[in-house]
Amino acid sequence: MINRERLIRIFPTIEFVAQCPHDGANLNMLKPIIPGMRCLVECACPACGNGYYADLPVGQALWSPMIINRKSGEIYDPFRQLAERGAAVWFFEWFRQPLQNSFLHPDSRKIVPTVQIFHRSERIVVLNCLDFLYGHSLLKLLNAQRYLDHTPELGCCVLVPTQLRHLVPDGVAEIWEVPLAINEGWGWYPSLQTWIAHKITQYRECFLSPAYSHPSHHVYDLSRFVKNLPDVSERLIGRQPVIMYCYREDRLWGRTPAQQDRNIRALYRQLTRIFPNLLFVLTGFGQRNISLPPSAGVLDLRTPRFDLERDLLWLAYMTHADCAVGIHGSNMLLPSGLAKSTVELVPRSRLGNSVQDFLFPPSLQAPRDALLYYRMLYGNETLSNIHPSMVADLVANAISYSPMNAQWFQCGEQDAFEFAAWPAICEHPVFKQAATHLGSQPNLSWSGAMRAYLAEFFFREKGE
Repeated sequence: MINRERLIRIFPTIEFVAQCPHDGANLNMLKPIIPGMRCLVECACPACGNGYYADLPVGQALWSPMIINRKSGEIYDPFRQLAERGAAVWFFEWFRQPLQNSFLHPDSRKIVPTVQIFHRSERIVVLNCLDFLYGHSLLKLLNAQRYLDHTPELGCCVLVPTQLRHLVPDGVAEIWEVPLAINEGWGWYPSLQTWIAHKITQYRECFLSPAYSHPSHHVYDLSRFVKNLPDVSERLIGRQPVIMYCYREDRLWGRTPAQQDRNIRALYRQLTRIFPNLLFVLTGFGQRNISLPPSAGVLDLRTPRFDLERDLLWLAYMTHADCAVGIHGSNMLLPSGLAKSTVELVPRSRLGNSVQDFLFPPSLQAPRDALLYYRMLYGNETLSNIHPSMVADLVANAISYSPMNAQWFQCGEQDAFEFAAWPAICEHPVFKQAATHLGSQPNLSWSGAMRAYLAEFFFREKGE
């Protein structure tokens, strides 16, 4: 049974209601328009005669829908009207400007998707994953599992950029692969619009997915999306823990690229003092030489541009990572969802976007587990006030005490609860190394303070 509140019917009829921004009359719906990342409907006002393109409730438009005048290009945005009266809603400009710019400057290139059909269906739901930011596209793609699991009577057709093609889960009816770079997803492509308009008429019924921007971790499982990875087990022999740094050059840990390089080198030195046998894996887009010492414990997998084989290799190491470290942003989505723990550096301007770049495993149920395994360090705008030693201490804590505390926090959930897992956790070399480091600094761990207290209590009782 289709939940009509969650799917938008766009063929053979359009199930959508919008009002004319000029006189408030209900608009007549003419046809769906999908020229890129925006999902719109062409409509006209029966009262004033104005023609518009109105946002369908997809992605960000669920929250901040806009209407553009087909003749003048004027945008009608209720949030902008509030901003003009002093409300702090200026942050929707990032969604407003691409619509207006792309409409006024359409891209004449011939953009025709490559279609891969896995099974045919007369009734489909289209999931538009195009966007101009990687994280936005990926988060939209995670909605695919919802239709595979809950509306199998509809064939799921995924409109996806080439860079995300390998992450489309098994079970979809069709993949419509668009030959555009992700950062080109904001454009208005008349050729793509024409292709989609014709394509959907080939089915008896077509719905549009709302493509929720931040789907709940209860409705996706990353193992369904991350698949066919290379075997990296040989590289891991004798190396533990695996700590990944998710590198980027457009958002820095420090005031300058050189300062970021120094911070990463210092973090590596700090971590090797704690974990002599660690594997430090660098992923991300970049070309700068960080000058890490040549060592079997360093693996630099950075690349200047997208490469499918390298991306699969990154994903393989993410699944083995004990901790992923990086600066807030799209680059942290998959690492946070695949690594055992995450430490993120958050610049001041990103406070309003906190946790938007975290993906949680479906097994995560207890709120305290999220706090244990997902840590954030808040810094100034350049993160220059976050010292590498602070990051190293947090990494050590997250990968050692978190598993033990997660067990401790389950007390009372089961009648026969036992601390059977504790010996294995506490005897693990990584736990011992982290505990030794943290315990040597009483201000960083309850264990150091507790040992000092017990020692004082023991001597006091002995009268010494």
